[in-house]
Parts: sequence; C-alpha cells; structure tokens
Amino acid sequence: MDQIKLAVLFQGMAQQWAQASSFCRDVETVMLDGCGQNAVGSLQGLDVLMQELAQMSALCLRLSRQSDVQRVTIASHEIEQVTLEHLRGMLKGHPVAPFAAADVELF
Repeated sequence: MDQIKLAVLFQGMAQQWAQASSFCRDVETVMLDGCGQNAVGSLQGLDVLMQELAQMSALCLRLSRQSDVQRVTIASHEIEQVTLEHLRGMLKGHPVAPFAAADVELF
C-alpha cells in the first residue's frame, strides 16, 4: 500500500485552500463588476468564506512544518478516492498542471 507523508498532505491542503480563496476573490470581483455596489451587502458571506479559507490554508501550512507531523506517514488509499485529478495530485505532493477555466473534468 502506498504511503504519503502527513506533512505533504497538509502542504497540499494549504495550497488548495489558498487557491479556493483566490477563486472566491475572482468571483467576488466579477459579481461586484456585474451588480455594482448594490451587491456589496449580499457578498459579505463571500468575504467570510475567503477569510475562513485563508485561515485554513495558514493552519495547514503551520501543521505541515511541525516536526512531529513531518515524521508521520499515512496510507494514501483515502486520497486515491478523491475524484478530481488536480486535487488528488496536489494532496499527494504531485501537482498536476493547472486546468483552464474551459476544461471540464468528468468523474
């Protein structure tokens, strides 16, 4: 059975949380441009979500740097069940080339 370092998993999670936060920021910009200032109140939930994603990213990165975490390996079979290839690769420490917005991944 394949093994993966827990620190690598945490690093991948940190990257994914940061990327999700960035995507949310892009969506917020598009929504503000399209709806104007009338949408500001409605987008407050998105701001909270971006803050939570940023905090989770920072937490995972800090966890990945802890010496006790760096010594732990785990079975990778649970990660293999992640159906999105780019996400599965990032979590295993093998990032896949970023996909274009027009690309659709079927699973």
